[in-house]
Amino acid sequence: MLYTVKETPHFEGKEILFGLDESSTNEEIKEKAFQLLKKIRSMPAGTVKDGLPESRVIDFCLLSDGFFYFIASKGKNLHKQLMDVPYIVLSERIERWYSIRMLAHVTPIMDKKVWDEFFLYNKGTASMYASNMHLLELFKLDAGEGEIFHLYADERLKRARFAFGGMEVKPMNYTINDNCTACGNCLEACVERAIVEDGDKYRISHMDCNDCGKCYVVCPAEAIDCRLYSEEWHERMMKSLELND
Repeated sequence: MLYTVKETPHFEGKEILFGLDESSTNEEIKEKAFQLLKKIRSMPAGTVKDGLPESRVIDFCLLSDGFFYFIASKGKNLHKQLMDVPYIVLSERIERWYSIRMLAHVTPIMDKKVWDEFFLYNKGTASMYASNMHLLELFKLDAGEGEIFHLYADERLKRARFAFGGMEVKPMNYTINDNCTACGNCLEACVERAIVEDGDKYRISHMDCNDCGKCYVVCPAEAIDCRLYSEEWHERMMKSLELND
């Protein structure tokens, strides 16, 4: 079997992750993510049908209120799936070494002003369904969380997570707790150099972390918490959406 050599990006002296860093606010990260998604517009999206994932390509439109919208015909599987399970996931690669993903809650929108603005940017669809608008449903991505990801050199990465509409930023899987003795095992094990000194202990720079769990495996002091199987964030997310409703 033949394999091609995997190319390695070189970003020395160039802007990494669009200039986002640990000091960047949630709003700054979200704004950058939304501008990237606005340029892409049509992208793969996943829904759930009978407990199994399904995918298709959807055209999303960012309107003046700062939220994304899309339409679905009421006769399509997409519409039924979203009415049954009102969540959608997006994932797209950008400029080869970047990617973006997002999980969002969706809500049908009846506001005529929003419909009118949406069809200003989607005149072909408006023309196609001019006499059958009742067949369409307009959905708003009203809350969500996501991440911008950049593979920038020798498998090194930078990532930045964001949330909007009342949803929480999804936590990384691993964090260092107060049991840390600064033994250095995790520092030596980390392939991404994401372990950094923090006074007399260590911490994980989550923008550099690949969530691989190697630090968790080698720590002798149970000083690294693992959220991999925790449902706390998911429960808080669901509760926040219920409050918004």
